[in-house]
Amino acid sequence: MSSPDPNHPPYGGAPQGQPPYGAPQQGYGAPAPGYGAAPQGYGSPSPQGYGGYGAPGGQRPGQVTAAAVIGIVIGALGLLAVFSSGVLFAFDAFLGLLNLLAVASAVVLLVGGIQAIQGKSPRLLLLGSYASIGVQLLTLVWALVSGWGFLFFGLIGFVLPGLIAFFLLQPQSRQYYAARGIRY
Repeated sequence: MSSPDPNHPPYGGAPQGQPPYGAPQQGYGAPAPGYGAAPQGYGSPSPQGYGGYGAPGGQRPGQVTAAAVIGIVIGALGLLAVFSSGVLFAFDAFLGLLNLLAVASAVVLLVGGIQAIQGKSPRLLLLGSYASIGVQLLTLVWALVSGWGFLFFGLIGFVLPGLIAFFLLQPQSRQYYAARGIRY
């Protein structure tokens, strides 16, 4: 039989030059340098007032970016509704008027989204989302009263502007604008 391998001891033993299993090892339990302690400033409020969880260095929070992008997309797509105004006025005058109001709120959302991306006040974007929800509610009620039934795609007119308002009213968004001296 061959001699036992010094690097692979039999059961219960440790490799040569190491303490037996179960024996306390030197430095065991003490964190290595740089580990075990929270980094300086972790969990404490940052100078921007984000509480350690927001965007570092005064960068725009993701909620503000998302709200602005949604506003720009809704606004750009809403501008296309101007091409259907003639048909809607021929079909129903009140529906044509609602379409023009929807186009106006789309313009407000587009301009407000661009301003929010530029770091300006999001007030126009927030007001545009409220206007868009209001116009969509009027359109939905008119559709039900006129006998057209429930408009499924009208739900998008509630959800997306609602998301804009939700994102802009989050504490991180408010703190971002408050740090810039903007109240909305």
